[in-house]
Parts: sequence; C-alpha cells; structure tokens
Amino acid sequence: MFTLLIAVSITEDYIILGGSEFLSIHASSVAQILDLVVGNVNDRGLLSTLPVIDILIQCFPLEVPQLISSTLQKLIVICLGGGDDQDPSKTAVKASSAAILARILVMNTNYLAHLTSEPSLLLLLQSSGIPTEENVLLCLVDIWLDKADNVSSIQRKTYGLALSIILTLRLPQVLNKLDQILSVCTTVILGGNDDLTEESSGDNITSSGSLSKGTIPSKEFRRRQLKFSDPINQMSLDASVRENLQTCATLHGESFNKAIGCMHPSAFSQLKQALKMA
Repeated sequence: MFTLLIAVSITEDYIILGGSEFLSIHASSVAQILDLVVGNVNDRGLLSTLPVIDILIQCFPLEVPQLISSTLQKLIVICLGGGDDQDPSKTAVKASSAAILARILVMNTNYLAHLTSEPSLLLLLQSSGIPTEENVLLCLVDIWLDKADNVSSIQRKTYGLALSIILTLRLPQVLNKLDQILSVCTTVILGGNDDLTEESSGDNITSSGSLSKGTIPSKEFRRRQLKFSDPINQMSLDASVRENLQTCATLHGESFNKAIGCMHPSAFSQLKQALKMA
C-alpha cells in the first residue's frame, strides 16, 4: 500500500508540473495506478488519493473521466455503500468521492450520465451488495444532499451546481427531491466561498498571479494557481439555479407548481433572496 501511495504522490507532482504533456504520454499508466489504489488502500490512503483524481478532472474534464472509468465506478460504489454513519474517515471518503462525481456532472455532464447507466457499473454495484432498483444518478443526488455539511466550500458549491443540473432531468422523482435540492443550493449561495478567502489571506501570490518573494515552492505555487483557476469558482450557482429551475418548471408543468407550493414559506423566502427574485 505504501508503494502505491508513493506512486500517487509522484503522479500528482507530474500532473501539477507537467500538465497536458505528461498526461498525453502517461495517461494509461496514471489510469492503472489510480485503479490499483482505489479499492486497495485504507481510508487514509484514499483521502490522499482523491485530491489527485480531482485535480486531474479539473484540468482535463473531457479527457480524463473516460480514461479512469473503472476508478470512477469504484467511487460510485463507495458513495452508495453504507458503513459511514459512525466513522468520520469513511464519511470524509464518501463526501470527497461524491464531490469528484459532482464535478464530472458539472464539467462533463453527458459522461456521468453515460457512466451511471453502464451495465458494468450495475454489475459492480450488485456484486458489492448495493441495491440498484433506483436510477444511479438519483442515488448520487441523495448523497450530495446528505453530505453537503461534510465538505469544503468549493466542494459544497460543486454539489450545488450538480444539484442544479439535476433540475433539468425529465424524471418525476426530481420533484420529490425539489425542496431538498433548493434548500442545499440556497445555503451554498448565501454561504459564499470561504475556501478562497482563507487561502488568499495566507499565501504570497500577488494579484497578477506571480510569486511575491519566491517563498512558495514551484509545486505549491502551481497547486494554488490551479485552485484559484478552478472553473467551479467562475461559475454562478444562483444563475444556474434560476435557469434550471425555469427548465424544471417547463418540463413538469403543474406538478412543478405543486412541488414549489409545498416548500416552507421561510425556505421559499430564502430561495428568493438567494436568487435575487422580486
């Protein structure tokens, strides 16, 4: 296990510093390493590995998911499996795994829809003892709703953006979760993003994106650059919810109106505040 984690750490270095050139040469090796690690290390090892997967997908959202489809299927199994209620480390693994899958939905929507309907995934879920009666994507929605308080601000925003996309599905079950989806999105919008504020107050990166005194090693500087340039940070959750809520209303008509009408008045008031509705 230790050797695998060293390999992951080295891979992260090359991804951060080598970028697309490294990936183009070593894509299959990276996929093999991640597939070996996920499912074969303990929770601590997974928590060291998941940020590497997240960086990969952030940097290469269209190319990487299909390269590591086997690893992503394992993350879905982790998300939908139980056993984390009394175990903080398992909760952290599940929440971070769910954030990676949410990122894929946001940055490569069609691929996650494809992945969650793959027969090989359904077989893997069955062999892991996980019921598969419900749409897998909707099962992930339940995880995003449940784990929103167990993640960082940027992961929470990723959850919110993913949940916003769920509003556009032509599935009646979406309306059953509408209140919860809008509640999480409202909380995220009104809560802002503390991660970047905390990070920017403690580093030495100038507004132009360069090092101020050369005190940050190149890898760490590049890591922070990636954090600040994350497309998730540039996306407007309130605009996404407004647009997709309109789509949801169009798709479901009167059923949508009934679902909205069932929202608690205070929750609806907060939603209007978050979306800057009159």
